[in-house]
Amino acid sequence: MNPLNSAIETGVRVLMLLTAAFPERLDLNQLVLLDHGLLHSADLGGPPSLHPPIPIRASGLGVRREAIESGLDVLIRADLACAGLSADGIRYWAGERADGFIGLLDSAYAASLHERALWVIDRYEGLDDAALRREFNTAVSHWTEEFHYPAVSTDGMG
Repeated sequence: MNPLNSAIETGVRVLMLLTAAFPERLDLNQLVLLDHGLLHSADLGGPPSLHPPIPIRASGLGVRREAIESGLDVLIRADLACAGLSADGIRYWAGERADGFIGLLDSAYAASLHERALWVIDRYEGLDDAALRREFNTAVSHWTEEFHYPAVSTDGMG
């Protein structure tokens, strides 16, 4: 089993976000975007990113959704997160055991995750889905511009 982007690793990141946002309840779309912001915080004007700035990071949003769903399943089964219906759909929040579990994570990486989760929640707190998407679309458009390469002539003339 590959521990990178596994349901457990993704679940820990999501739990960091849910704990930082508590008592707010977040939907899956918000979690996908906020998780991306947690890992690529420098792209959004925040602290140094935990993951490198590779050209395909914008395409990772689609893959991230499935990983977050798997991570949420693990969290809910472990009684670390809760899910419920609202007028807007399914929402997730940190369970009663979440703080205690996060307190057990004693590593530099866990501390960095926690710091960035607090940052991304603070930065985007109170934004509705449309505003949150606009903020992230600005960063995504920057990524595509950043990785356009100049045309190279193939006629031998330079």
